[in-house]
Amino acid sequence: MVWSPADLLWSLTNRPQFTVFESICANLFLALVASLGITPAYNLIRGSQFNPKGKHVYLTGGSTGLGRAVAIDLAKQGAHVTIVARKEGPLKETVELMKQAAASRKDAPDQKFHWISADVTDKEQAARALGEAAANFGGRVPEVIITCAGISIPKLFIENEVEDFEVQMKLNYFGSLYTIHEGAKRMVSAGVKGKIVMVSSTMGLIGFAGYSSYSPTKFALRGLAESLRNEFLLYGISTHIYYAGTMFTPGYETENLTKPLVTRQIEGSHGLTPEEAAKGLMAGLRKGHFAVTTDFDTNFLRVAAKGVTPSANIGWDYVLSLVAPFAATQVLWEFNYKVKKFGKSLVKKEL
Repeated sequence: MVWSPADLLWSLTNRPQFTVFESICANLFLALVASLGITPAYNLIRGSQFNPKGKHVYLTGGSTGLGRAVAIDLAKQGAHVTIVARKEGPLKETVELMKQAAASRKDAPDQKFHWISADVTDKEQAARALGEAAANFGGRVPEVIITCAGISIPKLFIENEVEDFEVQMKLNYFGSLYTIHEGAKRMVSAGVKGKIVMVSSTMGLIGFAGYSSYSPTKFALRGLAESLRNEFLLYGISTHIYYAGTMFTPGYETENLTKPLVTRQIEGSHGLTPEEAAKGLMAGLRKGHFAVTTDFDTNFLRVAAKGVTPSANIGWDYVLSLVAPFAATQVLWEFNYKVKKFGKSLVKKEL
């Protein structure tokens, strides 16, 4: 007798000694196990969703940190890259690093790299930079836009100046918005079915002491990304958001100058290099993930705060969602405990 897979499943879940409840549980277990392979199988069938080779990629914040690492990674993959930031010196350095990365390719492609000095928090300069980028490529509108520019000024809420809130919202949110708005109009007008990638943060999924001026700006990007993910289906433009965890960048060193001790205690010391984060971001884009994460903690928070967004892996997201309420409660208690303990230490110092 020849047994089909269906026969085998039937025999496993419908044995005479099984009660109805046991049979249902066995079926649910099998369905869960099978679901873990659904997304990987689907990804394998449809193939890579992002191949930057030969594409014109426009990247803000490309002079340092994650932006520089992403630009170099794109150069290695054969992309034409335009980077934008304010300071000319670091921009020129990044272009040279991109040229070196491109030269290491076996096929030695004829790639173009340009830098543009602009303040993306100024909508006129943001529009001017996009126009200049297209002009440098013979009028070719960027097919991929990645907004990496950002800043963090962590302080306790009452120690923040109102200007700190304004500066971070201006760069982290509006700096991305101005670029995306102008870039999307150009893409639609030219019929470009491209890709837009925003860089948020773990703090776009959770907020805690010390990040009251930073976290809201990254939550705002989440709202923009989720809205555009749906709306840009009209034009064949895919939208993605990267929830970056701690990265050991020059910006991280700067933010540590003002970061409260309690924030450090909650945050911990684990993180990634910009190069590791860039590779993780590229891997997520190749898989077609809407929300990209590169560390377990942030991925857990993505599932815990998922809302109505596409899954990265249907089965794995479901497994994480089962433990999320309990784990999230544990995280909440831990954060509260650390803040209260820190508060008591401050009272003792004052006494």
